[in-house]
Amino acid sequence: MHQLVTKRLIIREPLESDAQHLYEGIFSDPLAMKYIGDGAPRDLAMVEESLRRRIAFFKEHGVSLMTVTLKDTGEIIGDCGVLPYNWEGPQIELAYRYRPSAWGNGYAKEAGKAVLESVWRVTEIEELLGVTDMDNIASQKVLLSLGFEDLGTTTAFYGQEELRHFRISRPGA
Repeated sequence: MHQLVTKRLIIREPLESDAQHLYEGIFSDPLAMKYIGDGAPRDLAMVEESLRRRIAFFKEHGVSLMTVTLKDTGEIIGDCGVLPYNWEGPQIELAYRYRPSAWGNGYAKEAGKAVLESVWRVTEIEELLGVTDMDNIASQKVLLSLGFEDLGTTTAFYGQEELRHFRISRPGA
């Protein structure tokens, strides 16, 4: 199994068996979903379908939106990785979501750094995007701390009126 290991986390390839944990910890929780898409919780079938797409993308490209677990306990706390915008591309974005109990611990930055290093090492992707809800200041700070450039606002993604838009280029490009 492919995995990235940091000081506190294991970021591993997604498995269909992750669905229930991600559903319970993130996708069924209105607080966790507040800044994701339209903010509505997802049902288990939607989470399962998303995992199937992640797994297929990983098999094809060697990167994907991966499952993040705590190294010490194995608890699934979220996901972090890259995926084509809206599963259609051609833009590739860095995305991450965590259960609220994991917020404020620096996990998003720790996992994001490991994922970026992996993406630059195992792919030929030249640039990644990031988009956040306008009010998701914590996520915006994570992207900036990872070296993303703030491009201002955009209405080009996810059918939302306005999102904060970020970009990072392959080092040395």
